[in-house]
Amino acid sequence: MAPTWGGRVLGGPTGVLLCALALLVAGRGVVTTKNDRKRAAEPAEARYPGILDVLSAGTLFPQAGGSEVTFPVADDPDAAVLLRIDTAAGTRDRGPRDRALDEAVERGRSRAGELRRMRAAFTDRGYELVGVDPAFSAPWVAAAPTNATVTRVLAELGACVRTWGPARDANGAPRRSVTVNLVAPDLARERPTGQAKSPTVPRMTDPRLPAALAKRPHYAVSSTVRDGVVDLASGRAYLSFPYEDRRAFEKAVGDAVRDWLRTTRPRAGVDMVSGLWWLEPGTVDRLKGYVLFCDEAGEGARRAGDHAVVLTVDPKGNPVGDFQVIRDVRDGHGRVCLPRE
Repeated sequence: MAPTWGGRVLGGPTGVLLCALALLVAGRGVVTTKNDRKRAAEPAEARYPGILDVLSAGTLFPQAGGSEVTFPVADDPDAAVLLRIDTAAGTRDRGPRDRALDEAVERGRSRAGELRRMRAAFTDRGYELVGVDPAFSAPWVAAAPTNATVTRVLAELGACVRTWGPARDANGAPRRSVTVNLVAPDLARERPTGQAKSPTVPRMTDPRLPAALAKRPHYAVSSTVRDGVVDLASGRAYLSFPYEDRRAFEKAVGDAVRDWLRTTRPRAGVDMVSGLWWLEPGTVDRLKGYVLFCDEAGEGARRAGDHAVVLTVDPKGNPVGDFQVIRDVRDGHGRVCLPRE
């Protein structure tokens, strides 16, 4: 079949030229990565003999050139050293490359230590750590709380987070809160675990993990950090949804509020279903949140809701309690301000 470009068939010299160009670019990428792998291996052998050995090398993205080379660390199976060989950063030259390698080793060992602290904090209380975001700010643990156990689980997870002690974020700024994601144990067992020879840190921060762990609705627990210490009494859980589940949930809630408003305020217009739906204390099947509305639906332009209907629903979005109206919920800056409880 003739080559195509932008959906058009290209024959003759033009098609041949484009195919040749694509092969040339691909070939350059392979050659560049191969050469960068060698550039990374040279200082590793000289500066860290017997400690670092190249595991893999991949093309930098979205940069047009350069590579990221990964080393396992012989005396630390958790650590991964990631060295970027990049012309723009000067790391193809020996001096900057050596300094970059030293910094990468220090960073890799530090992240491995942070992972071990986090893992120990949760496993010491019986919670398996199954994943963490690259910034080490939102761990995933295997847990399946019920109405009978959720109060205890929230307290235990708060204690885990306090032991881990994440007082500052990756940029060194004081944290204001920490979130722990809960995944059902059966789903955790199905997660991608990466290559066995790969160090623990890249396997636990694998970008495929969040999608695998969050493919069903899951609970997340948010705790407030005050003066660098987690407030154990502040832990609250909410239900987080995959995209399609979220759409179905919001439709169910929005339709229920519209139906109710028609009987009491027929001219009102529903504006927005709130983002987070917090678990009612002591339950995993009762969520509390709000829907914004305005007194009149308006004509043409969409109007921001100034009032809220607060309600409790089940995980499918079906109301299970009374509706409550709170008027004038926006402050002078337009932010929604509602009582916490």
